[in-house]
Amino acid sequence: MALKSMTGFARLTGILAAEQTNNLPEVSQNNQTPPSFSWTIELRSVNGKGLDLRLRMPVGMEALEQKLKKHLNSQLGRGNVSFNLNLVREQSSGRIELNETAFNDLVAAAKRAASLSGLNLPDLSILLQNKSVLVEKEQMENEEQQQKLHAAIFDTAMKAINALITAREEEGRALTYIIQEKIDKIRSLTNEATSQAKLQEVSLHEKLKQAVAKLMEDTSTLDENRLEQEAMLLVVKADINEELDRLRAHIDQAEDLISREGPVGRRLDFLCQEFNREANTLCSKSASKELTYIGLELKTVIDQLREQVQNIE
Repeated sequence: MALKSMTGFARLTGILAAEQTNNLPEVSQNNQTPPSFSWTIELRSVNGKGLDLRLRMPVGMEALEQKLKKHLNSQLGRGNVSFNLNLVREQSSGRIELNETAFNDLVAAAKRAASLSGLNLPDLSILLQNKSVLVEKEQMENEEQQQKLHAAIFDTAMKAINALITAREEEGRALTYIIQEKIDKIRSLTNEATSQAKLQEVSLHEKLKQAVAKLMEDTSTLDENRLEQEAMLLVVKADINEELDRLRAHIDQAEDLISREGPVGRRLDFLCQEFNREANTLCSKSASKELTYIGLELKTVIDQLREQVQNIE
């Protein structure tokens, strides 16, 4: 069984110690060395008609984002997938500078507010608390250092993607048992309908004989050719053998699909529509309450099957 679900979740963290920016990009495994960077990656996947990737990453990581999108496209078939990277600089390796433009605008606004309100100007310490006034100038301009950081983040991302795939596979295995159970139930109901169809045919012929015998009591206006045509039409309308044959064919196809590799969710969803079409026809042709009950039960199980199939990749 190779079904995969479209729902899954993975969350991993990573750190890059200060000295590692000068060595190979290895993610620190302990907290003994104060990290220079830390990050958290969250991956969520839910049902979707196609593959919709939404990546939220810090500015300056466009190349890494494209690399991750390419990998996700190669690994996932369907689903709405969100990838969130939260990157934190644990140690400041930059310097603090005054944003003079922002500071002058803030002072001007404070003076205007003071004149309107009649209150005193706020202290300088309060003005400097504004996030736009004091700016930390990062010192990660070295391309080699950026590449090592991106490589370390990419390594964590690969592990998170693999964890998401594993979660989707585990959910898929659970769904496979449920789907197989529904298919088995549809097969059982189809067999019951086959038995009832034979009884319905015998019953219908008997009813026709009785009707003909009653009509033959008065032959003055009886058109024997028309009577024969009407009788044959009733028999044809009540014949559900073609519907039963198609139901059995759909069952075999469904079992074939759930054993295949790769995304099959869309084909299973289409197959559920075909199942439902045959069940509707069976109910409309039914001439007995027993066969009608079977048809209605078929529709219920098919709806349950389709509900589960909506989760399949």
